[in-house]
Amino acid sequence: MKKTVSTILVFGISIFANLLWAQEITKEQMQAFQTDQVEAFKKNFSKDDFNKCFAVKENSFSLLNLSVKYDRKNIFSYLVDNNADVNKICGGQSPLMIAGRYGKADLAKTLLKKGAQKNLKNEKGETAKDIAVKYKQESLTSVLK
Repeated sequence: MKKTVSTILVFGISIFANLLWAQEITKEQMQAFQTDQVEAFKKNFSKDDFNKCFAVKENSFSLLNLSVKYDRKNIFSYLVDNNADVNKICGGQSPLMIAGRYGKADLAKTLLKKGAQKNLKNEKGETAKDIAVKYKQESLTSVLK
């Protein structure tokens, strides 16, 4: 019981810290991101930004997380090819967990090839596969088995 409480407490603190220190994404950065054009993306984000957590509304996302969530395939490919951390957790979610939630099987396969860990857990103890099942993303459950 002590280990469970300690684990939850440490994980909760890390999520809070992620939000507290997450850099606010600017309107210009978000517009460049939404275009899915790599050149516009490169003008607004440096390589140092690739593994940062950015505050978007009330949550925190890495750029790779955002590219998965919004299906920005050009930016996703650019980030993966330029060594963005495929296991970076922002807002309690890894890119693979976001792929599981939103049914992005093709992106999940690429993440797995690049070393994404299927066994990472969020603050609720859920893996990417658990999230895919929860959100009824059948195409992902076989990819994440």
